[in-house]
Amino acid sequence: GVAAIEGSGHRALLSSLAALTPPSSGELRLPQRIAFIPADRHRDSLIPDFSLTENVALDGLGAARGLLDWRALAARTRELVSRFSIAAASETVAARTLSGGNQQRLVVARALEHPVDLVVADNPTRGLDFQASAFVHGQLRAAAAAGAAVVVHSSDLDEVLALATRVLVVFQGRLRECAVDRNAIGRAMLGAT
Repeated sequence: GVAAIEGSGHRALLSSLAALTPPSSGELRLPQRIAFIPADRHRDSLIPDFSLTENVALDGLGAARGLLDWRALAARTRELVSRFSIAAASETVAARTLSGGNQQRLVVARALEHPVDLVVADNPTRGLDFQASAFVHGQLRAAAAAGAAVVVHSSDLDEVLALATRVLVVFQGRLRECAVDRNAIGRAMLGAT
C-alpha cells in the first residue's frame, strides 16, 4: 500500500512503477507484464463516447500494427462483460451509459484479463459505492493470490490498511516503509520520523 497526501510525490512513484515515465534518477527494474489502473478513469482509461468494444481496443493500441479485427474485439468485450459482471446492454453501448462502478469494472477487466506480474492501482475505488469497491478489492486480491505484486495507492487510509501487507509512505518526494499501523502511517504522512 502507498499512503501519501496530495502533492507528496506519490504520482511520480506510481507512474514509474507502471512504466509510464522513467525515474528521474537511479535504476528501476520492472517485470514484463504490468497492469495499470489510473486514478481518473474518465481522463486516463476510457473515452466515454466510444463503445465498450472501442474502449477495449484501446488496450495496447500503441503497440499494435496492422488492421484491427473488430469481430474478435467484440467477442473479447462480450467475454469481459460476462466474466467481470459488467452491467451493460451490449458491447456496442457507449461507455458513458454505464454507471461509475461498471465503468471501473471495464477498466479493471481490461487491465487484469490476462495474468500480470505487477499491478499498479492509483485510487482504484475513488467515487465507487460499496459493491463496486468490493469488486475492485476482490480483483486486486485475486491478482496477488495469482502471484502478482500489487501496489495500491488510496487517499482513504482505511482502504490502504484493508489491502496492504506492507505500507510505503511518500512525503515530500521521499519514500519509506512504515508499520501497518494507522497512527504510525498518519504521522509519517505528515513528515514525523
